[in-house]
Amino acid sequence: MRVGSFSIFNQITNSLDQDMSTLNTLEGQISSGKKMSKNSDDVTGVISAMDYNLELSQDSRYTSNIDNANALLGDASTAMSSTLDALNNAKEIALQGANGISNSSNLSALAQQAYQIRDELLGYANTKTADGSSVFAGFQTRTDAFDSSTYSYQGDSGIVNAQISGSQTMPVNVTGSSAFSFTLSAPVTVKQADGTSFNYSAVGGTTTNVQIIASDGKTVLDSFNFSNFIQLANLLGDALNNNDTARINALMTPLDDAIGQATSVSSDIGARQNRLSTGQSAIEENKTNTQVLLSGVQDTDIAQTAMELSKYQTALQALEQSAGKITSETLLDFLK
Repeated sequence: MRVGSFSIFNQITNSLDQDMSTLNTLEGQISSGKKMSKNSDDVTGVISAMDYNLELSQDSRYTSNIDNANALLGDASTAMSSTLDALNNAKEIALQGANGISNSSNLSALAQQAYQIRDELLGYANTKTADGSSVFAGFQTRTDAFDSSTYSYQGDSGIVNAQISGSQTMPVNVTGSSAFSFTLSAPVTVKQADGTSFNYSAVGGTTTNVQIIASDGKTVLDSFNFSNFIQLANLLGDALNNNDTARINALMTPLDDAIGQATSVSSDIGARQNRLSTGQSAIEENKTNTQVLLSGVQDTDIAQTAMELSKYQTALQALEQSAGKITSETLLDFLK
C-alpha cells in the first residue's frame, strides 16, 4: 500500500514537534536548574518534593528551638557556675568566723564580704537574657526572679518546654525556687561538742526553719529561717556582725546543702545542653540527607541533561535533512 504525501508530511511534522518540545523542555531544565517547570511535569516528583520541603521546614523550626534553648540554658549555666563559686566563698567566710575571731574589725570585714556575696547571689538569681527576660522567674519573665529588698522569690514554678524533634520535648528553663533554694526531705539534727544541737526542718515549700537547742535537749536558745541562698548569705552577714558564733555554726549545714543543690542544678543544666547538642547533630544530618533527596527529585543533572540536549539536537538536524529530502522527492512524484 502506497503511503500518501499528506500522511508522510504529518508524520514528519509530528516528529519535528515532539523533538522541538523535548528540546525546549531540556533547555528550560538547564536554564532553571529544575526538572519541573509546572506540577503536571511530574506529579509524583512534586508530591515527594513537598514532603521533603515540609521535613526541612520542620527541621529548621527544631533548630531554632534548640538555638533558643541553648541561649537560655547557657545564661543559666553561667549564673549557676558563679553562684557555686559565691557559695563556696561564703562557706570559707563562715569557717573563719566560726573559729572565734575576737577582733571586731576583722569580723566586720568578714560580714561585709558576706553581704557582698549576698548581693552577688541576688544579681545571679536575677540574670536576664539578651532581650531582658528573667532567666529564673519561670513564666514571669518580665519580673525580677527575686525581690531586691526581702530577697524572696517572686517568680513562679512555670516550666518552659521546647520541641527539639518530632518526638522529643525537653524543659529549657530553671526556676529560681529550684536553682537558688533547697527543700529538706526530712528533719535533720546536728549535735555539737558542747551538748547543744541544731535542728533543721522544712516549713513548707523551700523554707527551712533552724532551731538552736540547749544541752538539755528542750530549751530553744535561738531560731530563724530562710528560703533561699540570698537570705542565707544575709543571715551569715548578720551573724558575723553580731559575733554570733552559734548562728555562724548553725549556718554551716545549710551552706553545704546550698552548695550541693547548686552543683546538682549545674550538672542538670550541663546534661540538657549535651542533649541539645546531640539533637542538633541529628537534625543537621537529617537535613543534609533530605536536601540530597530533594535535589534528586527537583534539581537538574546538568551534565546528563546537556548530553540529552545534544542528542536531540543531532536527531532533530537529521530529521530536518531527511524531511527535506523526502518532501522534495514526494513533490517530484506528484509533478510527474
